[in-house]
Amino acid sequence: MFFKRTDIFFSTFVLISENLIKAAVEFKDEIHNPTPDRVGFTNIQDYEKIGDRHTHTIIKELNKTFITPLEREDIINLAVKLDDILDGIEATFIRMDIYEIKDMNIFIKRNADIIYESCIEVGKCIEKLVSKKFLEIRPHTVKINNLENEADSLFNNSLRELVSSCTDPIGFVKYKQIYEMLEEITDACEDVANILESILMRNS
Repeated sequence: MFFKRTDIFFSTFVLISENLIKAAVEFKDEIHNPTPDRVGFTNIQDYEKIGDRHTHTIIKELNKTFITPLEREDIINLAVKLDDILDGIEATFIRMDIYEIKDMNIFIKRNADIIYESCIEVGKCIEKLVSKKFLEIRPHTVKINNLENEADSLFNNSLRELVSSCTDPIGFVKYKQIYEMLEEITDACEDVANILESILMRNS
């Protein structure tokens, strides 16, 4: 896909979403099929650094661009929230590594799937945004919201199961924090969807 110089924001958002999806794939794969040396962890750290560079590009270009393709507030909010998703994935992976989480139970695995599916939908939203097909964004934001609702239910069920079955206080704290961090990632995905809905309303 080719972009004019004035479309640096759109081209960078495409790069951000592509990088985010790669990280989500790595995260999901590592959760479902952990590698002995946690190769996925190193890769996700690399994706996070790339994401930070893309976010910096957005901020730098905003500071020197007078006319922007979207409201300046929308551009910066979208960039920051997209970065929050990737930061959350990295932070969760780091915490899992520190806590030496070995049992990737059904709650963790399904959360990883939801995060991956949400990132795919985010990518589709960005495609529609770049193509200025604003009305076609909504089906994907609805899907993200539905996934976040599922994640909320999953979080409640995971806590319920943890309270009823975990007899190790340290293990309880570890898994509770992991569940909370996973849920925060899906919240960040929903935040992105809400920003995109606002952009849709202003441009349709």
